Amino acid sequence: MTQEARYNRMAPEERKAILVQATLACLKRDGFQGASIRKISAEAGVSVGLISHHYSGKDELVAEAYRAVTGRVMGLLREAMAQAAPNARERLSAFFRGSFCAELLDPQLLDAWLAFWGAVKTAEAINQAHDHSYSEYRNELAALLAALAAEEGWQAFDADLAAISLSALLDGLWLESGLNPNTFTPEQGVQICEAWVDGLQAGGRRRFSLPGGC
Repeated sequence: MTQEARYNRMAPEERKAILVQATLACLKRDGFQGASIRKISAEAGVSVGLISHHYSGKDELVAEAYRAVTGRVMGLLREAMAQAAPNARERLSAFFRGSFCAELLDPQLLDAWLAFWGAVKTAEAINQAHDHSYSEYRNELAALLAALAAEEGWQAFDADLAAISLSALLDGLWLESGLNPNTFTPEQGVQICEAWVDGLQAGGRRRFSLPGGC
């Protein structure tokens, strides 16, 4: 039986997983501009026509890979939070530990992030995938920060604005780790994020007051 015949006999999720892994491998090796449907099909061991039957082009396939990766990231983070004590501060700490776990700091995944981010402004399908994933991620952080504000009794706290700040901090740390993994350890990455929350609790939260708040 040929590779393509075996591929056709797989469940849809298995087929998608193979194409996603092939896409990630090509992005890591060739970058977004260098990757192509032909290279991805060769990496997956299937024909160009078979991929074209499911996807309109490279942009859509890369967007699919983006959604798959971010879905896995969110799954790992939610799993980490589910194992934490049921209060906002502990769940935030679990979120940070999950953010710097070995799987999320895997060089292949970080290389894929760099390729995704580089392609966001070049293709509408990838831009839409980014907007969706970023909104989901930011909303998760905003919910955690709003819960912390409620537990601490903070008035007029803009959790959405604080989530943008914390998301930018985490993205910057991931980016730096991808460029030079020796810059800081995973434990130090968690320490930096914990210090950010400590700053909120020490009074920095006032910087995130809603209009008219104090």
